[in-house]
Amino acid sequence: MTEAALPTTHPSPAQPPDASQWQLALRVFAAPADTNPDGDIFGGWLLAQADIAGATLAAAQAKGRVATVAINGFQFRATIQVGDLVDLYARVEKVGKTSITVDISAWARRASSPDAAREVASGRLVFVAVDKAGRPRRLSTPVG
Repeated sequence: MTEAALPTTHPSPAQPPDASQWQLALRVFAAPADTNPDGDIFGGWLLAQADIAGATLAAAQAKGRVATVAINGFQFRATIQVGDLVDLYARVEKVGKTSITVDISAWARRASSPDAAREVASGRLVFVAVDKAGRPRRLSTPVG
């Protein structure tokens, strides 16, 4: 996985975004309830946000329900503080017969310096398309 670059443009609502390109998948403020005993934002909270962000792209690609089956290579690069605005960017890395691999890049901005975004974590999550009973289902999208 290559180092992520903060996108400079956002997809147009009139045109569906290309899932293989980085796109903003989730934006959230870090809150006091999300801290660990040292007062930093708990890594598990960020991982949960990454899972939600990845699932949004995977579900769109699968045109239906997905389940997380693996989290590969998630790295925490910097701490997040209470009040930081966290942007999670995602892109589809690979589409298989039933699975979708999504890269995640998390960026944080302090309220005191909103133009100074920094990458705080990145990783790769794998989702599987599932049917109503929760069993894997084949994707209708051609594998590419």
